[in-house]
Amino acid sequence: MRTLLLLFLLITTQLSFSQDYKSVDSIVKNYPKAFKSIEKFAKKIESDFTTDIEKTRAAYYWISNNVSYDYKSANSVRSSGYHYYDDSELKKVQLEYAENVLKEKKSVCEGYSQLLKYVLEQLEVKCEVIDGYAKTEVKEIGKIKNEENHAWNAVYLNEKWQLIDATWSTGNEENNPGYFNFNDAYFLIRPEYLIWSHFPDDKKWQLIKKPISNLAFFYSPIFHSGFYNSGLELTKMKGIIKSNRTIQLSFDSIDTDKIYYYQYTESSYNLEPIEFIKKGNKQIAEIPYSYKNGKELTIFNGFKACLSFKII
Repeated sequence: MRTLLLLFLLITTQLSFSQDYKSVDSIVKNYPKAFKSIEKFAKKIESDFTTDIEKTRAAYYWISNNVSYDYKSANSVRSSGYHYYDDSELKKVQLEYAENVLKEKKSVCEGYSQLLKYVLEQLEVKCEVIDGYAKTEVKEIGKIKNEENHAWNAVYLNEKWQLIDATWSTGNEENNPGYFNFNDAYFLIRPEYLIWSHFPDDKKWQLIKKPISNLAFFYSPIFHSGFYNSGLELTKMKGIIKSNRTIQLSFDSIDTDKIYYYQYTESSYNLEPIEFIKKGNKQIAEIPYSYKNGKELTIFNGFKACLSFKII
């Protein structure tokens, strides 16, 4: 009886968090499209919400739905000159940067991260900016790099550090300015998932029991947002596949209620269904291949991209 009660409380708690997100989002949708200062933005959030997770969600939701990615500045050095400042000067520069992002409503990833950090600081929620490398294209698989190209956040909620990427949540497109296709897959995302697309400079921010190496990261597949609710679990995180007449991918588990598809680089826009063969406790995807198909393979959950591989 006690076990059933605990299970019921766990389920209702999880449901309430889910409902809280919808409730928070619906309130923030009616927020002004612009704020004059971070302080006023934070005060608005504080007047509407009480818990740290609600406040964090509100700040994240507004930023990811109102700040556009600045593609024109994307190739500039994000934190140019930061290392020349002492701590007090650095904080001043970062705060001014975050205020400017709020004013201009456009930025690269550093700006999203700094803005979220300083809004949450006003709300007395611990937040850090994480610098590192984000892998987004198949051509990057197998090429080890050391320079930073991305920033995201770690937020201290429910007595533990959790991860957020507000930039990747916008769904912005380079050729469609002002377009938002909000996706909250990167809100409090499991560290075990994010690590395969986001590699922090400081390994402590991997937030996993057994940190992976940069070698493992750069040789892993490309993980798309559709992966996180796909039900797929790869047996080995290898992003390079040797070409053969049939390509085999091994999965520890799949969702048998879902239909998965594949597509090659040079294929038409039509997606082809994947056939799985159960071998022991593994599910093996057998996909026909010809050199005319190209050098990239993408797996889809319905019409959402999940995983991409390089073919050699």
